[in-house]
Amino acid sequence: MARNIAVIGNCDSVEYFRILGCEVYETEGGELTDEKYREVLGKEFRIILVTEEVFHRYREIIQKRSQRTFPVISVIPDIHGAKWVDGKPQPEGVAFAELRDAVIKAVGQDISGTGDKD
Repeated sequence: MARNIAVIGNCDSVEYFRILGCEVYETEGGELTDEKYREVLGKEFRIILVTEEVFHRYREIIQKRSQRTFPVISVIPDIHGAKWVDGKPQPEGVAFAELRDAVIKAVGQDISGTGDKD
């Protein structure tokens, strides 16, 4: 399954996915060359995970592509932007918001437990 997954982001945020067998594309400052981006799309991955930094740079392209069935494109937190309180990661940022919205769409309600109401 992992070979059907691509992960795009800075080396610190994506290295763990390499260990799991995913195909990893490292960026510099959130930037991915057009050549590398075409390479990712050309390999017909089922799932593409991008860090928040990459999502912010390529938001329009990613949102257009995410309207298709495959590949599923999802935003993951960037390790450099993680916020921790009392030793626990806090549900913040665009990655959490995107995932929360997808779950609300799928199940019809917010089950994140953050107490926020739409």
